[in-house]
Amino acid sequence: MTLTGLGVFVLGVALLARFYAYDRLAVVPLDQDTVSVSEGPGATIFDIASQQEITVDLVSTRNVVGDVEASEEASDELGRDIAVWETLVYTDEPGAVVDADNPPRSGTHDRVAFDRHTGEAVACCDTFTSTSSDDRGEEIRDTIAFKGLYFKFPFQTEQKTYQFWDGSLGEAVDIDFKGTETIEGLETYRFEQTIPPSDIGDITAPASFFGIDEDGDVTLDRVYGNTRTLWIEPETGVIIRGQEDQLTVAEYEGEQVATLTDVTIGYNPETIKDNAETYSALATQLKAIRIWVPIGGAILGLILLAAGLVLLLRNRRQEPSLKPKL
Repeated sequence: MTLTGLGVFVLGVALLARFYAYDRLAVVPLDQDTVSVSEGPGATIFDIASQQEITVDLVSTRNVVGDVEASEEASDELGRDIAVWETLVYTDEPGAVVDADNPPRSGTHDRVAFDRHTGEAVACCDTFTSTSSDDRGEEIRDTIAFKGLYFKFPFQTEQKTYQFWDGSLGEAVDIDFKGTETIEGLETYRFEQTIPPSDIGDITAPASFFGIDEDGDVTLDRVYGNTRTLWIEPETGVIIRGQEDQLTVAEYEGEQVATLTDVTIGYNPETIKDNAETYSALATQLKAIRIWVPIGGAILGLILLAAGLVLLLRNRRQEPSLKPKL
């Protein structure tokens, strides 16, 4: 292969890396299967059994599993790359046994469909949320159309405001870029979402549970607020670290009568370290294919192409004349 031909080949590789290979690598997997653990030491919760506020340590375990078949079907039907993942989150005290006979203090099961590139939720695929069960222990699933970001941010996350889903509110809320921080040697973008105290529904319980001087049951308002902080690896859009400062109280006739949940809970050190190690390598690979391979390939290709043209012109000048002498 001549230098000119080699230069053209290298330029082609550079273009393929940027406009073909990158788009096929910058997608979330369909067969996702991960576990993350968050810890909330010294939480205040309202204990139904003892009918009072208690202080406990909380551990929240989150399992995320991809539905490959549903993802492929949705992608074919909608003509775009769709992932369907389900997430189960169980929160209880450390070491608690969770099974059919011993339900966790709280649990959530969500099925979410989203764009594999942008992370934006997509309305399809029988998505639902479940936070309770019936008398037989079967999940009560509520059909819901998720909005905004749920599992992750877009590839090439920008330093701007996004919409991020909040399960307690049942809607997507602004989450703002606040700065950069290094975690385990990895640069991240820090985003913060502030949810002011908001009425998220009511509960009916015996007045005696909350020291209310009434007979029988009373209806209480649940008022929820949260400050959610997420640290994002910008090349992949993956959440490396997450933390929530939650406060949910019960109010009766406008007055607070109990703290239902008051906790600062976030990824434990093992989860953070594992995330940083796993996605640091992927971020480097994606950045190389998006930037360094195209730039390096373009420069090398142009150099080879120029060198080949110079040699070609030089060889032509040095060719002996075939004209007969007179």
